[in-house]
This record gives sequence, C-alpha cells and structure tokens, in this order.
Amino acid sequence: MSSKRKDLARLHSKAFLSVSIVLGTVFFITTQLTDRSNHFGQSIFARKLTSVSDSASTENLENDKGVTSEHGEGEHAIAHVVLFPWFAQLIGIFAYWIISRYAHGIPYTAVLFITGAIMGYYSDHSFGNAIVESMKQWLGINGEVIILTFLPGLLFLDSYNINVHLFVQSFWQLVVFAFPMVLGGTYLTALVAYYFFPYGWSFDLCMTFGSILAATDPVAVAVLLNELGAPSRLKIHISGESLMNDGSAVVFYHIFSSRFFHELGVKGFGEAIGWARGFALFFRLAFGGACIGLAFGVGLVTILFNLNRRLSVEENVVQVTSTITVAYFAFYVSEILAGCSGIISVLFCGVTTKAFGETLLNNTALTTDFWHITEHLLNTTLFCLGGAVWGGITSKSDWIYLVCLYVAVIMIRVFLVFSFFPFTSRIGISQNWQEALFMSYGGLRGTVGVSLALLLSAQIYEQTEDESVSEETRQAYRVYVDKLFAFSGGIAFLTLLINGPTSAILLKKLGLVTPSETRLNVVKNYEQHMKINTLVEYMNLISKKRFEHVDFGVIREHVSPLQNITREEVKIAAESFKLKYPDKSPNFANLVPYLFPDEWQRSPTSEASTLLTISARSRSEPITLKRQPSSRVRETVYDYKSPLDRLAVLEQRLIFIDLLRREYLRQLDVSELDSRGFIPYSLLQSLEVAKSAASNGLPLCDWAASQAVSDSFTRRGDKLLHAYRVGRNSGDHDFHVIRTQVLQALSFIQAHRASQKTFKAEFASVNSNALSLAAKAVLDESKDQVSKAESAINNFDVDDVSAIKSQYVCQILLYKSAHYFENLAHRGLMTEKESTEYLHQYDLELRKLRLQSELKTEIRLLNNRISPELQPGFGPTPSAVLGTIISEGEATENLA
Repeated sequence: MSSKRKDLARLHSKAFLSVSIVLGTVFFITTQLTDRSNHFGQSIFARKLTSVSDSASTENLENDKGVTSEHGEGEHAIAHVVLFPWFAQLIGIFAYWIISRYAHGIPYTAVLFITGAIMGYYSDHSFGNAIVESMKQWLGINGEVIILTFLPGLLFLDSYNINVHLFVQSFWQLVVFAFPMVLGGTYLTALVAYYFFPYGWSFDLCMTFGSILAATDPVAVAVLLNELGAPSRLKIHISGESLMNDGSAVVFYHIFSSRFFHELGVKGFGEAIGWARGFALFFRLAFGGACIGLAFGVGLVTILFNLNRRLSVEENVVQVTSTITVAYFAFYVSEILAGCSGIISVLFCGVTTKAFGETLLNNTALTTDFWHITEHLLNTTLFCLGGAVWGGITSKSDWIYLVCLYVAVIMIRVFLVFSFFPFTSRIGISQNWQEALFMSYGGLRGTVGVSLALLLSAQIYEQTEDESVSEETRQAYRVYVDKLFAFSGGIAFLTLLINGPTSAILLKKLGLVTPSETRLNVVKNYEQHMKINTLVEYMNLISKKRFEHVDFGVIREHVSPLQNITREEVKIAAESFKLKYPDKSPNFANLVPYLFPDEWQRSPTSEASTLLTISARSRSEPITLKRQPSSRVRETVYDYKSPLDRLAVLEQRLIFIDLLRREYLRQLDVSELDSRGFIPYSLLQSLEVAKSAASNGLPLCDWAASQAVSDSFTRRGDKLLHAYRVGRNSGDHDFHVIRTQVLQALSFIQAHRASQKTFKAEFASVNSNALSLAAKAVLDESKDQVSKAESAINNFDVDDVSAIKSQYVCQILLYKSAHYFENLAHRGLMTEKESTEYLHQYDLELRKLRLQSELKTEIRLLNNRISPELQPGFGPTPSAVLGTIISEGEATENLA
C-alpha cells in the first residue's frame, strides 16, 4: 500500500472513531434524559398537533400539580419545551459534519427531515422521556405561531440576497411563474389527489393540498448554483420564482383552506368563498401584502439611515436588531392584523431594503452572518419538527402512492414550465430551453410547504375539539390532514433527497455551467499568480532570521505550488519580492541547490554576499536583493534625562502584555499558529500569569509561565491527542514534545519581536523618537524573555530544529496559498466551486503535513530522500548561481 493510501486510511479510521464518539455521546445524553424523565414523562400532551382547549388545559394543569406533589419535579415538564430545538441543533451539527466530509451531495435539510422522522417514529413506540415530551410540546404549538416563528426569519435573507436589478428586469416573468403557473400546478395536483387517492378527500381539500405542493424551496438548488457558477439569469429565475410563488401559494392556501374549513361546520371557522370573493381576497392578500412590505421596507431604510455611527460597535448591533425586528413586524402586521400575505410582505420588505438600504449598513458582514445563523437555526428546527410529524403518521401503504405522486408532481411542473415557455422566453430577460428544463427538475419543496402542512394540521386538530363536531367527523378530518401531511412531507423529502443531489449532474449535462476556454484560462492565470505569490512569501520567510536555514527539500515535498517552479517563475518572484520588500534580503542558500543543481555545480565559487541582480523594468538599473536601510526607520534613542517612573513601568508592562495577546491572536488568524493543539492555550494562559505578576510589580515572566502551563495537565492532554493521531510509539512522542517546544518558542519569539516593534512606534516621542526609561525597562524585559526562548531552542538537536522549522514554513505557505483563493472567491473573482477545489486540495495537504510532522520516522525518511550533494555546504555559493540565472535574458514584467 502506498504512503498516500496509508495516510488516507489512517485519516478515515480517525474519522470513524470520531463518529463513534459523537454517536456514543448523543446516545448517552438521550439515555440520561430518558432515565431522568421516565417517571413523569407521560403526564403531558397525549396527542400530536393539537392546541389544547381551556377545559383540557385546566385538566392538564391539575395533572401537573399532581405530578409535582408526587414527584417534586412537575415543574420540569414545562421546561422541556426548551430541549427539542437545541437537541435538533445537536443533531444538525453531527449531520453537517458527516455530510461535509463524506456525502457532500446530500442536502442538509433532507438529512434533518429523515432524522426528525426517526424521532417521530420513536416517540410513538417508546416510553416518554424528556426529548419526546419536548417534541410533543412543539407539535402542540398553535399553527399560526409556527408560521410566525419560522417564515419571517427564513424568507428575509433570501429576499435581501436577491439581485434587485435582475429582479426588476425579470419581474413579469416571475409573475407568470408565481401566479398562473402556481394556480395551474395547484389545480393539476388537486386532480391527481382527487381521482387517484382512495382517501375520500373533498375537492377543496385537494386544492389546499395542491397549493401546499406549489411552493418551492430554492435553498438547496441556490447553493448548488452558487457553487457551480451558474448563469445569473438562471439564478434569478430559480430564487425569484421561489420567493414569488411562496407568496402566491400561501394566498391560494388561504382561499382553498377556508373553503375546506367551512365543510367542517364549526361556527366562525372557514368560509364558503365564491369566485368573486376569491378574486377579491386574492388581490387583497397579494397587493395588500406588497404595499405593507414596501411601507415596512421604507421604514427600515429610514432606521438604518439614522443609525449612522459606523464606528460604534453597539450601534452596528442595533442596526442588525432592527432588520429582524422589522421583518417579523411586517409579517405579523400583514398576516394577522391586516389579513394580507405575510410572505409577500417580507419579500417586498427585503427587496426594498436591499435596493435602498444596502449601503446604509454599518457592518455588512455582521448583518449577513447574523441572518445566516438565524436561517440555519430555524431551518434545522423546522425540518426536524416536520420530519417528526411525518415519521409518526406515515404508513407503509402510503409509499406506493407517494412515489406515484412524486412522479406526477415532476411531470406537472415540466408541463407547466414548457406550456408557458413561449411567453417566458420572450419577456423580461428571456429564457432558453435548457434553463426551462432545469427549472422543471429543480423545483424542490421545503420550508413553506412543510410550514403550511403543519399549520393545516394544527388548525384541524384544534377546531375538531369543538363540542359541535361529532367523534366520527373528528377522527375523519384528523385522518385527512395526517395523510395530507404525510404526502406533503414525503414530497419535500423526496425532492430534497433525489432532485437536490442530481441537479448538479443535470446542470452540467445541459451545459449551463460548462466553463468556457476563456474561463479556464482565467483560472489558470489565478493559479500562476498564486504560485508567484507563494514563492514571494517563501522568500519573505527565509529573509527572517528564524527561518534562514529551513530545508527547501521539505518545502518542495509538502507545498504543491512550489513543487514544479521554473526558472522564469523564480525571476518574476524575485523581482516582485524586491518591489514588495525593498528592505529585506532573503537567504537563498537552501533554494538554489534544489532548483538549479546543474548550474550550481558549474558556477564558480563566490562570496555569499554577492549581489543578486535583476533586470529592471527600465533595463538601465540593476535591482539588488541586498538589504537596504529604510528611510522611514529612525534610530531608537532613550531619554536618560527623565527619572524612571515606576508607575509608568507598571502601566506600560500591562500594555505590552496586551500587545502580545493581540499578536498571538493575529498568528491564529493567519494560521501561523496552529489552533489544533495546546500551544495556543499555553501561550495565552502564560499571559494571564504574566499579567497577574505584572499587576503586583513583577517583571515580565511569560516564558517561564508558558513552560509551567505546558508542564501541567496540558502536556498529558497533548500526549493523548498525539497518541490518538499517530499511535503510541515512544520515539515519536519524544520528538513530538521537542516539536511542540520548538514551535512554542518560535511563536513566542515572533510575538515579542512584533510587539517590541509596535511598542517602539507607539511610545516613542513624535519629535525626537526618544523612548522613556520606563519603556526601555519593558523592552529590556521582553528581550530577556526572547533570549530565554532562543536558549531553549538551542538546546535541541540542530537537524531536528531545522526539520521542525521547515515543516512550520510548509504550514504557513499552505495556509497563505489557501487564503489567496479564499480572497479571490470573497472578491467575486472565482466561483465557490472553483475555489473549493483548491481549498480541498490544501486541506488534505495540511492534514497530511500535520500527521507527518509528529512522526520522527517520517522526517528521517524525508532527509534520506534528499541527495547529499544537494545539502548546503557542497559546491559553489548559491547566491552567485541565482544571481547568474536571474540576470539572464530580458526583464520580466513584475506580477506583484
């Protein structure tokens, strides 16, 4: 078995172990919750999807009191309501981990739905426990509360993210998609249910069922379109249609469900809506909701305009709060108070905010991140809840009808899209047949359909509690809505599970995301820029004293962008480096022997300080890589005339410790410090010890503190983590201890030197550049700490330290290469799909590097693969060779 396959097998075995640990933890928590609540779990909520009447509430309250008196824990029953949504989030975390690593094509919401179905089935075939009771309490929530809780938070972000320009241009296309097509889909689906299903549904219930299935969910497909870089026209058709037909589907739902409710015969519940009344209600719901949404959108823009203190963190938070507040208010006012469509209200509120308020947001990233978190939490809870209902009411006999209905729904959508294609291809931003076919197949069902099905079930269960409803009618109508939800949830599940993953295949087959030759050249050019950038960063690293003796053989082994660099790329990178870092001079002693072994052997010996000349743009002046003094740096002097202020020393020492903390966090942020270990913990904790000592007047002592923290329980934890990663080989563990101490010292030294530079710049006098004696005392203490860290490194074997530094440079370069593509994607220069391919590659390289860096045997094998004659110290001086090579030919255009 090859080394690469062994590494992958080892990684997969660790992943399997991690999965087992997570499953065991979840099982343990569930068991504990079950054991704790078995003795009172059966006392609350004996049925699903019912809003308990006043008499039933009184009876349950009396039962609760009895439980309290008997067990003393009845008050926990109400508290169970908090458990289900957060248990759903726990399941969601685990599901995401599995999907993102082993089943990328499966939609997240489909996994949550089936997980909720398992929970629902379990709740009907098990004793009561805390999770089941919490789930039943959520299933017993009033249907309107479910709608008001979930839909505003799920719809506002989709509305805000829409391309307003394309939305306006394609508006009449979207109107065709949303209203005539939705009504046609509702009617055709109703015909299938009325004539094919053997459940005795009335035609009004079938029309209600059709309106529920008419609402599409763009989330899974929208993510796919963004990942693959689909055309903007297709994106706006998918997302715009979904948002518009969500609103129209709810409008038709209100009309036909009112007619169905009227059949029940409960006074004040439902209405026999005729054609004239239906059209009037349609226009009121649709246009009324749009007007209310526009009004709230203008109000939100006004609020954002007045919250204009961009530098105030608290005001930025208030801005974000205002967005969710207005979104929920708009939905409530439109849906409950005005009797209009809340979904259409939120849609127009979001679009108005995007059109006129986007530039008024003080912190766009904060707002976007908040809404993404909100959407994730609500989606996770909703699909788990919907799945729980579906799992508890779906029977084996329903599956045959469900599969037939799924096929019918797909055929109906294809028929409708192509029936209106002659119109939609000639208006708005037009449409081609490939896009129409993908729209037909990509019409997934999800959020709104599940919410409406939950609402219908809750309303029927609530109203059938009325005394005027006979027991036979009560049971019949509950069976009706149970079956309706089974099919609605089933269609949502099947479209997410089947259409979602296979949409990518169809998208590629239709040629909608096939990259053009021009696009491929653009991405290839990005890759070339990345290689030059990585090489420049490598030159920058080896210009620093701590990395001047790193082994390029190790770098080339682990950093893929530097494995096949050419002479021309070295010339370009060297010129770019000179322009970017004019005051630095790298040490090329370990670079030239690997890149140009033949030229290196032939070149005459010369001094290591030989200037490396490069043809400049002007071709008239040679550019040297010799370190040049910067005119901006003034020599630091100290003010010996002023007395030493002890209080100033104390204050500035504490400030210096804060600078160290910021530097460690910066190293974590740019991945110079690996967060997957105990080194960051020991360094940050050492600052707490040093700060406590400094507050008592003691000098800096963070190096000794970091060693004390490392020698505490963290070393035992690090040993266990190392054994988990690579096994229990004692020699490897001894080397891992050395590696940890060296990396800790390197980060420590870098943090102190960077903080010293900042400290000098900020505390020096503006006029004289002089530092006080208090500042000198703090700097001297820092230098003393650096000296101790350097002494610790010098105590280790030189070859081991060189190998550790080399692999540390590999880690930094791989992260910088990854950040390069992340930045391109963030700026819109690459699609998410394009950047993800590179990021996945670097992630694998980093995981392999992390594994091998803890194995001394791997380092020895790597050193043995390097030819001895290419080791530094053999043959001519590399500086002369590189100078000769780079100065050849004409000047190369700078890519910096």
